[in-house]
Amino acid sequence: MHLEQRTGSVPGLVYATVRQGMTTRTFPIEVRRTASGHYVALMPDNRWSIECLTVEAALLMYAAMVFPVEQEQSPWLANPRPAPFPAERMAAEDRRVTRTLLPGDAGPSNKMTPEHF
Repeated sequence: MHLEQRTGSVPGLVYATVRQGMTTRTFPIEVRRTASGHYVALMPDNRWSIECLTVEAALLMYAAMVFPVEQEQSPWLANPRPAPFPAERMAAEDRRVTRTLLPGDAGPSNKMTPEHF
């Protein structure tokens, strides 16, 4: 994804033409300059972006939220091994702890006794 053209002045409304692959789109983006000299863009959800060093970076941050992301263009977004559900993970940890206990060992107790109150 890269910025092909921008028109407009900062601070104010900037029209940015962004290309991703064969697709080109033009977005109207509100851009402001912060007191520290960085740039922020008004995102589609009406929140300001994080501070960017350049106007182009702020415009691309907006475009990254609006453009659909394809997995063939971003293979790192594919999840070949999804994370287990918390209940499955806890059950696996319980099995692992149970295997490590000695036959006569009672193991750690999770029961609350009156001394804990």
